[in-house]
Amino acid sequence: MNVDTFCEWFEGSFDNWKQASSNPSCWAHIFLVHKRIGERTFLTSSRYNFCFDPYRQQEVTVELFNNNQIIVKNPICDMFFDYSDGHFIGQSRGGCVYKDQPFSSDAKLFKNEYHTWDRGYWQSSNSFFIFEKRL
Repeated sequence: MNVDTFCEWFEGSFDNWKQASSNPSCWAHIFLVHKRIGERTFLTSSRYNFCFDPYRQQEVTVELFNNNQIIVKNPICDMFFDYSDGHFIGQSRGGCVYKDQPFSSDAKLFKNEYHTWDRGYWQSSNSFFIFEKRL
């Protein structure tokens, strides 16, 4: 798979309504938006369903790395993705720090889903948030 396919799958609006509604005491209902603002640049935002303003917003750039990996350059912590078994699998590399707290991230990107699991600064979950693509 190539970086253009990654960008196509990454772009859009996502939410985890199915997951959140099945167990609201464990999963907040969150909206993610990955808006393309350049060829491989996105404005990403995350917000709770009960808020109008995002709790996190940043600009990220998608690049090819070492001819076989994709890197999402992120101001907080870069994510490195490989393609395997029909989807992209990503993870941060050691040394990520946000507001003096270490953290790590894992992600899986499918054509119509984006799964994320952040551990560290933000309150950690026990497994992946499962976001379904809406647009």
